[in-house]
Amino acid sequence: MHQENMVIVGAGHSGARAAQALRANGWQERITIIDAEGRTPYERPPLSKAVLKGERAAEVAPLFPAGYLAENGIDFLSGIGATAIDRAGQRLALSDGNTLPYHRLLLATGAIPRDLGVPGRDASGIYPLRNAADAESIAQRLQPGVDIVIVGGGLIGLEAASAAISRGCNVTVVEAGPRLMMRAVPAPLSSKIRHHHESKGVRFLFGRRVVGFGQHAGGLNSVSLNDGTTLTCSASIISIGVLPRTELAERAGLTLDNGVAVNCFLQTSDPYIYAAGDASSFALGPGVRMRLECWKNAEDQGSVVARNMMGGCEPYLPFPWMWSDQFDQTMQIAGIADGAVDHVERQCEDGTLLIYHLDDAEKIQAVSGFGSIREVSRGVRAGQMLMERGLRPSRQALQDPNCDLRMFAKAVVA
Repeated sequence: MHQENMVIVGAGHSGARAAQALRANGWQERITIIDAEGRTPYERPPLSKAVLKGERAAEVAPLFPAGYLAENGIDFLSGIGATAIDRAGQRLALSDGNTLPYHRLLLATGAIPRDLGVPGRDASGIYPLRNAADAESIAQRLQPGVDIVIVGGGLIGLEAASAAISRGCNVTVVEAGPRLMMRAVPAPLSSKIRHHHESKGVRFLFGRRVVGFGQHAGGLNSVSLNDGTTLTCSASIISIGVLPRTELAERAGLTLDNGVAVNCFLQTSDPYIYAAGDASSFALGPGVRMRLECWKNAEDQGSVVARNMMGGCEPYLPFPWMWSDQFDQTMQIAGIADGAVDHVERQCEDGTLLIYHLDDAEKIQAVSGFGSIREVSRGVRAGQMLMERGLRPSRQALQDPNCDLRMFAKAVVA
């Protein structure tokens, strides 16, 4: 008997959630997940936090409950990659030489770290930070007194710096731009994050680029910068962003645009093929496409794409949210700040800084914060409520730490 097969390439967050959502929404036939990594699917956020700190192994945070795949009849092909898509025949070629028919195909292929194409890059002791193997290798290097150079002052680089300092390492962060997290947060928040890291012992070098790695007996022993500075170290973490994994889609002739281009239903240029997660780009507005590299995007897209693969027509409406733990502080960002023309700062009594990003009509586009988990969580959640309901509190209300914006939102709705 012919059995219709939903095939998912990639067992990261969006792929795993899609498989779960297919079963939860009543898909009774076959589901197959293909993943080349060869591990039990796991959560990625702990990699740059608890795993680097040596507090847990990657598999301690599985994406599937124990026994879930077998109990729900989901085939998991671990350690096997997808090599080509036969769109006309609706079959997927696998790295073991087999082919697999699909009713609908989901590309949840994720992203790969950007690399530094500089001399000495092949020395041992130089690591990206993207998967469990990377995190485990780095964690072994984080020993008291070891000199670590982190290339890139973005979110992952800062979390790695926090973990390394907590384990007694000497940490230098090299950032090509003039400040931290240039694309993600405004200058006041960037400055606050920098000062907190410096108070814990992190050293920052801004406006510098790595031009080479020195090695001795094949192992890393220094990092050379474009201003002539040489930093002695025995390990370096490269955290300069990621690139969407689009090779499979490109070979199949699917439309690409800053990733695998999808419509509002997360459908590619082939109506039988969908894409979700870090590899997919969706329309944010006329002529503007976006990829969101965050946990919530993968979570939400996984659920939406599953229903659409089953025949639904549910548009994906992004409400991005992300968080980061750095030392004893937390950072959260909700919404999309692109298009914001102004911002209002809220300085809380405990030192937490919240920033509300406004459009030209003074409507909240996004909110970001750094400080105590209590104040950041409360302030960001209030911003989410206001954004979802299209409310525009006064600038004075946004600025006043004694004004409870959550109650304001509830009162207006009531």
